[in-house]
Amino acid sequence: MPRLPLIVSLVLIGLALAASAWLYPALPDRIPTHWNIRGEADGFGPKAIAAWILPVVALGLLAFLRAVPWLSPRDFRVDVHGRAFGLLVVTMTALFVFIHFLSLVAALRPGLAVDRALVAGVLLCLGAIGFSFDGLERNFFMGIRVPWTIASDRVWNDTHRLAARIWPAGGVAGAVLAACGFTVAAFCMLVPMVAVPIVYSFIRSKQLEREGA
Repeated sequence: MPRLPLIVSLVLIGLALAASAWLYPALPDRIPTHWNIRGEADGFGPKAIAAWILPVVALGLLAFLRAVPWLSPRDFRVDVHGRAFGLLVVTMTALFVFIHFLSLVAALRPGLAVDRALVAGVLLCLGAIGFSFDGLERNFFMGIRVPWTIASDRVWNDTHRLAARIWPAGGVAGAVLAACGFTVAAFCMLVPMVAVPIVYSFIRSKQLEREGA
């Protein structure tokens, strides 16, 4: 893994842990860990665990991503030195850290509706992940992994070039909808973001089969 994405990710996790340590005395005994579609907290955890769990999970994910080359089959190695992988690592870490900060704010301000911020932030992070798709090599861990992309380098590359356009556009559109209060419509943006690349990969695979490619 390149040094810069690793350092940025560790700094983000460090900030999340520092925020928990600083705010810990002021946090209530129970911290929100889940919200319903209206942004109301409907799941809680003890602060001894909930105040730390997401940064720790992000750290574990970072360790897993560093081990991905060793875990990968020989012909499906992830290019951990590529721009796409580095961007993916930082964005996924940022997503965990963002949700962690949101849970701390919600714990300090009970009754605060966080639906707009939560949905907008998640969709923006997913949109940013989309930028990492263009250039991501075929592998078993990340990307649009369906039978037609795994079976063909060409289908994988074509599908991920398409997804690299759809995901950022869908993420930004969904974030704008969420910020305006249309959280259900914002969630619906996930449908084309996921479905269009999968359907395209099938169509592209069959097209190449007919062409004998």
